[in-house]
Amino acid sequence: MHDYGAIMIQKFSKIVILLIACGLITACSGERRVDGEMPFDSDSLMNMAESFLQAGDYGNAMRLFQRAANENPKHISSRLGLAKTYQAIGASDAAINFYDQVLRLDPGNMDAKMGSGQMLITKNRPADAIPYLTDLSKSDPKNYRIYNMLGLAYDLLGQQEEAQMNYGRGLELAADNISLLNNLALSLAFEEQYAPSIKLLSKAINLDYSVTKAQQNLVLVYVLSGEEEAARKIGEAIMTEEEMTNNIRHYMWLKKLNASQRAQAVFLGIKNFPKKEGLNLNITEPAPPEIYSSDDPKKQKLMDLLAQEKRKEKRKQEQKEQGNAAQVETAPVEQTEIAGQSDKEIGQAYGSGEKIYRLQLASYPNTKIARSGWATIKKRSKGILDPYKPLIKLVTLANGKNLFRLFVGGIEEKAIAENICDDLREKKIDCLVLKTARN
Repeated sequence: MHDYGAIMIQKFSKIVILLIACGLITACSGERRVDGEMPFDSDSLMNMAESFLQAGDYGNAMRLFQRAANENPKHISSRLGLAKTYQAIGASDAAINFYDQVLRLDPGNMDAKMGSGQMLITKNRPADAIPYLTDLSKSDPKNYRIYNMLGLAYDLLGQQEEAQMNYGRGLELAADNISLLNNLALSLAFEEQYAPSIKLLSKAINLDYSVTKAQQNLVLVYVLSGEEEAARKIGEAIMTEEEMTNNIRHYMWLKKLNASQRAQAVFLGIKNFPKKEGLNLNITEPAPPEIYSSDDPKKQKLMDLLAQEKRKEKRKQEQKEQGNAAQVETAPVEQTEIAGQSDKEIGQAYGSGEKIYRLQLASYPNTKIARSGWATIKKRSKGILDPYKPLIKLVTLANGKNLFRLFVGGIEEKAIAENICDDLREKKIDCLVLKTARN
């Protein structure tokens, strides 16, 4: 009996030693690397990524946030970090996608609601932004910035009275906030209430003479009201003669628009609206130097980031690519649609074959909206997309959500994709060149 017990103890000891050894071997030989780098715990990755984001190093911030997100499909902070990084460089679709992922994991996340509201307004989707912002206003009723964004959303919809009520709520919390004063003044001007608009802008100017935005807006309001001489007198202190001429010509064009279109033109820089009988609204004047500058720093940051990604791809072109971590969405399954197919007709075409470059325009919840999006973007492109057809690919994200990416069909070369994307950006159309599987 004693011998049997001794034997069992020896066997048990051997098993424990074996398990410990296996654990050590696994820890050493099985150590996982990400992009050829030693692993870090999530907290360390997040701290480093946040530091890069604060420093404006968006490429490294994105890389580390993506690593943390890849390692944990339910890691909220990394997806929020990716959303903020894409927002910082002006990649609206990507930012909205990651904010949506955060909200699916944490429906009450206030940062994601705020970011979604901001990005949806930027994409001229005010009706989609309002529910997020309304929820925020209930959770954080003392935050005047929320009311400012709600005002913008309602202005874009052409609901100026509701917009002005929200700007007013914001001013009750921050009476001297120049952004709120400017936006309320513009909202009044959109519906031709010029006297109170001028009064508010004068207050904003008196609060801070160094802020030229209110002075530029005052020039705009005087032109809209028909007092061009007064507008020139105010503008001569902040604009060159050439800038003055270009801006006044642009403001005269704004007079032809309705209130909603004026808001979209002023706040979002939209220059093309559907023609109406007797009016040709498709006028393309030079943009005012500060409000509508084509030298958008966010666009430049996006271009710099894309260039950085291209350099990284070149260094790795000899290596076997694993996954799709550098793309906007994590997409383990892709399916392709030829123009005209329904959702059900999309074939199971995912594969890990040849990699090509595609030009992505946007992402949509279904193919019907994607095809409608193509028609809208093609029209806005002013002939750039006429030789091409849409290509729609179904993407299943890590969280199980399906999205339909809209690509420009027939493009597989990087140089062609980049050139066309550059042309589209000149028309203020968002796009992104991605390396992906042909199938």
